[in-house]
Amino acid sequence: MQEYNDHIVSSFDDDIASIRRSIIKMATLVEEQYKLLHHIVDTGSASTVEDVLNNEPKLDAFDGKIRDQVITFITLRSPMAIDLREGLAALKISTDLERLGDYCKNVSLRIQALEEIPPAEIKNEILRMIVMVQGQLKKVIDAYVSKNKDKAIEVRNADAVIDNQYQVTYNHIIEDIRKNPSKLKTLTDTKLLFTIKTIERAGDHITNIAEEVYYAIVGETLSTPRPKGEPE
Repeated sequence: MQEYNDHIVSSFDDDIASIRRSIIKMATLVEEQYKLLHHIVDTGSASTVEDVLNNEPKLDAFDGKIRDQVITFITLRSPMAIDLREGLAALKISTDLERLGDYCKNVSLRIQALEEIPPAEIKNEILRMIVMVQGQLKKVIDAYVSKNKDKAIEVRNADAVIDNQYQVTYNHIIEDIRKNPSKLKTLTDTKLLFTIKTIERAGDHITNIAEEVYYAIVGETLSTPRPKGEPE
């Protein structure tokens, strides 16, 4: 009987480890996508846009694989509370990672379709937002790997910094529209407004992941409201 129980525990551990590896691989690919996005915004590289588009089906495949792994784990293993929490958290995390990939693709295509090159100041602020998202993504995956609830809370609270940068960039784009009300300039700036809103939403999905990591570790949801940036 002890040997049978040991086998069950080992199978549980193997299943959870396999799910975690899939999450980490998917997150690593999303990180790579945002590095490519940074290059696209910085240089306008059409070939890099193609790289982003080519990676998109891989993210979809990871999302499907993780879903299958978790469903199989729950169905066959009837896991206890802590293992069930981790499995359900993995489902939600993969969904958020998939959405982060969608946002990256959308921004890449929008940047490629700009009518004019953005002013240097605005471009640099958009790049700053992308760097913030990259940093948050790296930190939240570190929290997931190390099962560190304090790191997860830190990521959640830092979303306000991205919100603040969004507001600063938004104001500068609006001011650019006012100063240069030509048709092409307005079209370009309108696409940039959609761009920065998408990047800001990417930060929200990283915050979702942070909350899911916290729940998987602690078994409780964070009761305090999400910190938000101050509107200007």
